[in-house]
Amino acid sequence: MSEARRRSTFYWAMRLLPAERREALFALYDIARAIDDVADGPGGVEERRQGLAHWRTQVAAIYEGTPVEPIARAFQPHAKRFGLPRAELDALIDGQLMDLEPMVFDEASFVLYCRRVAGTIGMLALPIFGANGAAAERYAIALGEGLQRVNVLRDIAEDAARGRSYLPEPVDVFSARAAAKLAQAKAMLPDLERRALRPAIVMGELYEALLQAVMRGERLGSWGKFAAVLRGLWGSR
Repeated sequence: MSEARRRSTFYWAMRLLPAERREALFALYDIARAIDDVADGPGGVEERRQGLAHWRTQVAAIYEGTPVEPIARAFQPHAKRFGLPRAELDALIDGQLMDLEPMVFDEASFVLYCRRVAGTIGMLALPIFGANGAAAERYAIALGEGLQRVNVLRDIAEDAARGRSYLPEPVDVFSARAAAKLAQAKAMLPDLERRALRPAIVMGELYEALLQAVMRGERLGSWGKFAAVLRGLWGSR
């Protein structure tokens, strides 16, 4: 397993799945990471745009049975087995293309960005979890936005070094919106199949703890992660 996987907050949630579903989610993580790495790569804008265009052809090839990239080939059987929607992978690439544009985000464009780069992952993960239905989809999109807002707060300095800013409003307002979106997703849980969504619930708890740590100017340590995982497991009973 790659070191990037082990360092990822997602790793702790993915470990909760049975082997077949876990491997599918790892494969989803790998292809999403590969696409993200192109957008964040060292090349110029046009080079990265061409890299994302290449991945769009690989997404098409996954569903046509002809991918050439090893990560795409590894993802293909899982996409077929779980019926993962191609449109969400295309939307993920659309989101990464937004990173290449010198844009100033307002609230509407930021919500769209979250839907593309984070909501897509949730929508692709639902079939892997064994969760379905409109209510589960609303949960996935709300949780994805909450997670992405926390990511933005965590990475402010790193993004600034790349000449990027995703904040459409002051940090205190933005952090309050992040907390509210995570709370909105959690409020949906009583009407959902919580056992199927256990990895997502754990992610929500981890990111609530991460948000609190970020706002204190601290790192989320191992004990904080462990406690968040326990809360997620309890909440998914």
